[in-house]
Amino acid sequence: MQAQTPGTGTGETGALPLADRYRVLARVGVGGTAVVYRCIDLHTERVVAVKVLRTSGPLIPDAAARFRREAHLAATLTHPHIVRVLDYGYTVPLATASRVPWEDADKPVPYLAMEYVFGSTLKELLRARGPLPFRWIWRVGEQLCSALAAAHAMGVVHRDVKPQNTMIVDSRMELLAKLTDFGIARQVGGDLTTLTVTGQVLGTPDYLSPEQVLGEPGGPSSDLYSLGVVLYELATGRLPFEADTPLAAASRRMVADPPPLTAYRRDVPRALQEVILLAIRREADERYQAATEFAQALRWSREQSPAVAPAERGGWVLDGRAPRPAPLRREPTPADDAAVPSNEDSELQATVLRVAPGALGPELDGVLSAPPHVAEEGAGVESPLPLVEPAPEASPDDRPGAS
Repeated sequence: MQAQTPGTGTGETGALPLADRYRVLARVGVGGTAVVYRCIDLHTERVVAVKVLRTSGPLIPDAAARFRREAHLAATLTHPHIVRVLDYGYTVPLATASRVPWEDADKPVPYLAMEYVFGSTLKELLRARGPLPFRWIWRVGEQLCSALAAAHAMGVVHRDVKPQNTMIVDSRMELLAKLTDFGIARQVGGDLTTLTVTGQVLGTPDYLSPEQVLGEPGGPSSDLYSLGVVLYELATGRLPFEADTPLAAASRRMVADPPPLTAYRRDVPRALQEVILLAIRREADERYQAATEFAQALRWSREQSPAVAPAERGGWVLDGRAPRPAPLRREPTPADDAAVPSNEDSELQATVLRVAPGALGPELDGVLSAPPHVAEEGAGVESPLPLVEPAPEASPDDRPGAS
């Protein structure tokens, strides 16, 4: 008797569960290497997110190896601001629509079960509200610093810190951020050091550090650079380096300084601007060397800044989000996601940027052709850094809060 494929006959919400354990409620995301489903864990009766590797689709080098590495590295991390990994294994893929084809429907593929976060991504919140209140920026920044400090302490470098990989919990009582997606993370000093080849850059171009643009694997300071770009975007609604193409934007940070935040938002506190600009310095040794140092600088900027009016409590919760599913004992009505247009595909940014020889100019072409530099053990020791040199005293009309 032929084995029945989970989901057969009813799209992606069939009667048979994934891995004989996870009953699919709906598909919630499609990425370059994986599909994410909202499921009910039949063992614990809790809602979980199950990420299943795609066996066809956009070419992502060593996708299966990266997927296994994500499971390995993320499972070592336990932190309130990091999405928890609950389970890992293999399952027969779902019978899906044509937009998520599978290379071999009968071949088991790896899956990763994670904590399901009810809420939105930080990118969705930014698009809905524009520049965020400064109180939110300080809080999210300190929480992500705490998450990165825990990862770095375990020797794990995320390498793809961005608003799309930060979840905001759907809670009106407290603003909580959770870092997710360790798919291209690396473990410093381990046997999973890097899967990068020369001329291939991993990460999202808008948030890459200069050393990552040059093809180096990146270390803790690279994560902190990306976090600095995220905070710049949260404060201004703009990226520090913008251009017509990802490659042009990536190359601009090699030769130009970012505009001050006050160029886009005049009421940015001076101390907060100094802290963010220091995080996105071109030279790695001029930035924060530890997430705890970055967090301390954010707290200092909050203490040095003028008092700001409290933002609306719960304003970070976006209306119109998918409601929480009914309890397991009540049979929920499967969501027909084929009838609901998904914006996940349009939000995806490539995690592989191929740099053609000569594309960044003759002065950088030789650097790209060289083997990636791997820092020696003991490099990146925390060292005190001065804050950015204060800007010239602004005129009364340019002071924060002036209208």
